[in-house]
Amino acid sequence: MDDEIFEDDEINAAARRFFRIGYVYPYQRLVIHNVLCGCGCFGEEARREVVRRQIVILPTGSGKSLCFMLPGVLIERPVLMIFPLLSLMSDQERRIREAGQSCAVLRGGQSKEEREEIYASLKGGRLRFLIANPETLLVPSVAEAVAGIVFAHVVIDEAHTVSEWGDTFRGAYLKLRSVLEGLRFDMLTAFTATASSDILNRMKPLIFADEEVNLIYGDPDRVNIHYSVVKTDCKHAALAELVQQSQKPLLVFARSRKRTRDLAVFLRKTLGSDEIYFYHAGLTKEEKKAREQWFFASDGGILTATCAYGLGVDKQNIRTVIHFDVPPTIEAYLQESGRGGRDRQQAFAYLLFSREDSQFAKTISDPLLRRRYEAVLKYAESQSCRRAFLIDKLDKKSENCSGCDVCDGTVVDRFYLKNFFSPYRFLSRVLTPTAFARVLRGEEFLPDFGISFGKLTCDEKNSEVAADFIDKLYKRKKKIDAKKNFYSAAVFLRAAVKRRRVRSRGSLPK
Repeated sequence: MDDEIFEDDEINAAARRFFRIGYVYPYQRLVIHNVLCGCGCFGEEARREVVRRQIVILPTGSGKSLCFMLPGVLIERPVLMIFPLLSLMSDQERRIREAGQSCAVLRGGQSKEEREEIYASLKGGRLRFLIANPETLLVPSVAEAVAGIVFAHVVIDEAHTVSEWGDTFRGAYLKLRSVLEGLRFDMLTAFTATASSDILNRMKPLIFADEEVNLIYGDPDRVNIHYSVVKTDCKHAALAELVQQSQKPLLVFARSRKRTRDLAVFLRKTLGSDEIYFYHAGLTKEEKKAREQWFFASDGGILTATCAYGLGVDKQNIRTVIHFDVPPTIEAYLQESGRGGRDRQQAFAYLLFSREDSQFAKTISDPLLRRRYEAVLKYAESQSCRRAFLIDKLDKKSENCSGCDVCDGTVVDRFYLKNFFSPYRFLSRVLTPTAFARVLRGEEFLPDFGISFGKLTCDEKNSEVAADFIDKLYKRKKKIDAKKNFYSAAVFLRAAVKRRRVRSRGSLPK
């Protein structure tokens, strides 16, 4: 291939031709130049001089994929890309095929014939990109087959998961170095959007051992994202309010698979909309694909998801990201909130925070994991600039704030205890005191209202006190004005929450 194609203006020309991108940013050009040098495109002397191992830290939405996709179409030999999630693998395959390039995915469940066809395409030079995950590459037959291929570039995307997940539920990541030692390649690059010094120190030996590594940092500040924390005694009610008021498409992150499903059902009933689905790793391949395609094409959809959707899935126009549960690390929060505004337009990130999130820290036995979770709690409780706090945790400094609720004076603590009492006058006509108490405790569901009032609270004791209090109000309703009951009850429970304790059931307002 003529070296002239690698001149600066030709890199832009290649970006326009293959990816319909008009301009390659300086930090992208630096990474691309290193890859091209390391693969021998500028001659042997340049190849020897460049450091052929690099960690690239660029913020979400800044075009990391172009840094390995563009060199991949210019270099004759294939590129191996290692991703952590099937959703991310499928999304990357789609983008490569849209660029008119050949691509194949090695995943679990494939037949011997399917894999043999992929290997033959690799050896015959008909395949430009190969996508896989660590578990598949550890399969002996796969390891033996790919060991015979000379790759130009090996890419590890979302590299922070090597340390974050390897020590917990993805043991294959701890063996990633042995996988790399069995491969032949010129250039090795680990990409991530967020990596503190702790993550880097853990990640380097797992991927690079003691090799020299070139570290390329971009500005981690996503200036188009406005950060807010919503402190609330009632996350479901806060979520319903935010979803109704916020721009769409909208993404809601939750900690568990069950929670994503429950939140999707809750929002469907509350909002009366069918444009709401949930997404997690337990879905079938067909279900995942259908929901990815639906959300990708939707301009007004709402998706509740676990972190399975939080890594690199390239939907450009997500306008709002809400975290129902506090994420495990600052890095995870930046990654997931960074799903918003990838088109560089204004986006909003909300973190719902309640006392139960603080209590959850006590259930984390690993000291390191607890310390990293508590860093997110400090972010939620901080009264200083949200953006500066997040950037500081990545060992960087924020020059100024382009948008957070603290700096622009829009911090609001949302208390929803009145939701226990607002239906009082109506429900008192149709429910017995016992039945109403069951509703408040979450023991009985009222489809007509779309919610179970007891499930609206994050504090079980408060729910119990409210139920008991309403029961007593019923008995006194003929003697006391209903409106007075409502306000005295709300004041009573709000005061209990602010003192972070609950009075005894006999402590009723006079």
